[in-house]
Amino acid sequence: MVAEDARPGWAGPVRTTTGVVWVALSAVTEAASWGLGTAVGVTATVVRGSMAGQPPRQVLSQAGEQVRDSVRRALGVDSAASGAAATAAPSLRDRGAELLRRSADVHSADTDHPAFTRILSELAPDEARILRFLYLDGPQPALDIRTGRPLSSGTQRIEVGMSLIGETAALRFADRAITYLTNLRRLGLITVDGDQLDNPTRYQLLESQPEVRRLLKRGFGTKVAYRSIALTSFGTDFTTACLPVPPRGHAL
Repeated sequence: MVAEDARPGWAGPVRTTTGVVWVALSAVTEAASWGLGTAVGVTATVVRGSMAGQPPRQVLSQAGEQVRDSVRRALGVDSAASGAAATAAPSLRDRGAELLRRSADVHSADTDHPAFTRILSELAPDEARILRFLYLDGPQPALDIRTGRPLSSGTQRIEVGMSLIGETAALRFADRAITYLTNLRRLGLITVDGDQLDNPTRYQLLESQPEVRRLLKRGFGTKVAYRSIALTSFGTDFTTACLPVPPRGHAL
């Protein structure tokens, strides 16, 4: 009688094991391509799950996860990183909504413009010196020299934005001043406009430079446009936030 009563207890695991033989075969076949160690591990997982009476679907899920872990290890991919990559990035609208939320937060600690960090990485050392010089000494004289008659088809611009910034700001590479000014304008930190400085005598030193004098002698119709180089309001904010300069109002 004891032997007969014991049979049903053994029959359950045996039937379950028989029912998931296809699970073991499928998992082992897939895992074998990744190595003997993976195949043995998956087989052990299937047998343990079957003997515990787990449903075939659950056993297959566990075996499949073990195979996926082996694949990640073979490829050198962190499972946490894989999960993070699967997470969808916030949409543009979500990011915009977050900006509006932060703008309404009176307790927000945001003080500097977020672009300042990127701009710092795009500046040459001499360009930082130019910004500080313009902040401390104010707008500087610049010249545009043109030839030809005004409004005629033969008008030709020869030199644009000629200045003494390279010398007056004591740049390390004074011959790169035009390149530096171009980059600073691209970043929105300075402007080179047509507003002449209030003191016209400030242009005399620039006009006396050999290169300027040579251009002025090129012939009839040569014109000189008096311009100025100055910080924009954004450039002033950037300079006070990122460079060692006195507070605004104490620079000049």
